[in-house]
Amino acid sequence: MPAKGTKKKRGAGNAVWALAAVTTLAATAAVASVRLQLYSATAADETSQPIRPRRRNKGQDKGTTISPSKEVPQRQPDAVQAQADDEPHIQVQAKREIGKGEDSADEATTLPSSSPELELESSPQAEPTWIYCCGQWQECLCGGRVKWGNEGKWQLIEMPEGQSIQKVTCSIDKLGDLIPGDGGKHCQCEVTPGTSFYRRLNPLLMPEHLAESTGSRLIGSCEIFEKGKSVGPHGLAQWQATEAFCSPQWHERARVDPKLQAGNKQVELSNLQGLMRVRIDHRFLKNYERLADKDGWIERAFVNYYAGAPDGKHTKMSEELVRSVHLFSNEPIIVFHLGSLTPDDWTASRFPRLLLMHVSPLGPAVPRSFNFNKIRSFLLARVRVGVELDSDQFVAPGVDYMFNMTQKEITKDYPIPILPVHYFSFTQKDAPSNIWWRRFCTDPPHCERHSMRWSHAHPTWTFWALPWIGTWLRRILRDETLPEAPHMGALRVADIPEDEDMLNVAAWEDKVTKQWCKFDNDRTEFEEMIRWSPGNANKCPSGTGCSNIMADMRFYPKGAAKAHFTAHNAKDPVETKRWIDRINERYQKGLYPTKIIIYQGKLFATGEELRAKYPELPCRGGKQYGSCCNGRVPKLCSAEELGGVGALDDCPDCHSPKRLQSMAKMVRVATIASEDSASVASLRQETPRRERESWWKAASVSELKDHGDSSPLRSPQARREVKQAS
Repeated sequence: MPAKGTKKKRGAGNAVWALAAVTTLAATAAVASVRLQLYSATAADETSQPIRPRRRNKGQDKGTTISPSKEVPQRQPDAVQAQADDEPHIQVQAKREIGKGEDSADEATTLPSSSPELELESSPQAEPTWIYCCGQWQECLCGGRVKWGNEGKWQLIEMPEGQSIQKVTCSIDKLGDLIPGDGGKHCQCEVTPGTSFYRRLNPLLMPEHLAESTGSRLIGSCEIFEKGKSVGPHGLAQWQATEAFCSPQWHERARVDPKLQAGNKQVELSNLQGLMRVRIDHRFLKNYERLADKDGWIERAFVNYYAGAPDGKHTKMSEELVRSVHLFSNEPIIVFHLGSLTPDDWTASRFPRLLLMHVSPLGPAVPRSFNFNKIRSFLLARVRVGVELDSDQFVAPGVDYMFNMTQKEITKDYPIPILPVHYFSFTQKDAPSNIWWRRFCTDPPHCERHSMRWSHAHPTWTFWALPWIGTWLRRILRDETLPEAPHMGALRVADIPEDEDMLNVAAWEDKVTKQWCKFDNDRTEFEEMIRWSPGNANKCPSGTGCSNIMADMRFYPKGAAKAHFTAHNAKDPVETKRWIDRINERYQKGLYPTKIIIYQGKLFATGEELRAKYPELPCRGGKQYGSCCNGRVPKLCSAEELGGVGALDDCPDCHSPKRLQSMAKMVRVATIASEDSASVASLRQETPRRERESWWKAASVSELKDHGDSSPLRSPQARREVKQAS
């Protein structure tokens, strides 16, 4: 029957197709076994045993690796070989941008020429060994072979023929996912002590005796910090902040203290001690000796941290940041380098206020986000007044005012960093799965335990805040747990994923009430500053850069003020350079505004000037929220507190009628927005009728005048509520 014959033919065809597919897959697998070397060994064996260089055996294909048994793989058919070469995770080729006239070999082997007065010691070449190169999603620049993986399972990437340095993007997108679900995957680099490439490395990746040979100087360590605790309150504050990372005696005491119990994710003490070591790059020793005092402290400085290849994006972003500091500030900038190599053209003559400091990367022994290096850098910088800057920022004229504000606000009586308000009011409604809401927002949507609005992770601090900073970094690295409390769930601190999350959790936990106005605005908002002309006087040109930060009904009913001290989201170095050059051109011509604090479309020179005009604005240069109510937000203030007794005595400017009316308006707007009938009843019970009437009248008239149709009081129902309340 034709149907049967057809069916049999199809079955035979399927069998032939299946056999061909199996043959092809087998051939591909054979190639993969040749081109990918996955081998198992303990991490200790890999880092402690030197790796002997392997010669390519005769007939060995380019880019292949030799298995541990030293068997030479058979060459595969050309068609199959080409298919293997197309796989992105098979072989990583070096990607290098060489300018005209540059020689790749020369670039790879030439030592930094920035300090001709310093002769680096040379050491005889030793056996090759493996060092940590970078974490996942970062670039590894290596003068030898690279391996990708973790915990004894590795993929080997050979040095491309004819190259002396290769750059490998260490990500699952490029190299494949050898160990799914393992967040500790990283790249290691094979290096040979004594070579020029080795001497250019971050000295914290070397043994101590070889680090000394680079000409760098150890300027920070547990021993240095402990010795410095007697030099003054700043030295004592630093030791209080770092003792938990250094002292075996502290850990002995913590072991028997119920409040200091560590979890199974804790970082070992020896690794914590290693995180405290800092070396100043040999090219910047003279800068350091000029800018630091005899005890190694710097009065004021910006602080940045980064890792990346010398020609990589993050390095170029950091360079533009450093350039902007030299154009628009009089203060130095400390850059903590956590990668392998830094650019040769970063020199003291080019950047006379740059202090390039090397620290070790967190590495697989410290499985935390790279961004916790930000918190670590505050402890290591040894600055009396510090302003943190990310690599995707740049500074603008007037930025040094931030140091004055920081020194004024962060004192012995308020020893906590201050962060700028975030452009977005981030609450439990926006990300209900975040683990910290069970501690700080068990009453959504009110979240009364939020002591202030979500902040952006660009802190400023003084040395007085170092113990607070050290406490929270310790809790992250030792895997401590905040205990359960009434209406507050327990919280495992090591489960907080990022630095910004931790800083906000810490602020709420400690009921922090100070917050800067927004000083880290998007780079595009500087267009309005560039368009400003003297004819505008105190009026900001129209545009996003002149508008308030997004309002929220609890903390910022009219939105927050902004100050164009720094730009954020500057992730394209070429574009960033254009922004900086445009700002500098206007600045040099005297056409850049000297007043750069903005609220309600007006320009202000200082926080005091802004405060005088808008006394109800919470963030104005670090003023406390609801200072008339002992730091409580206006919505929670009783009428008695608003009426001039008790807490008002601590706040003289709160007695003014304008202040009282503004506070009353904020209370009323927040009450209507949240439909909080309990607050209405409480206010009616505690406040005399005549006083209520004057407050609500002032609040409703002022609110409608300011906001019109956008006001919560625009509806007849809202106005009836105002009348009933009075």
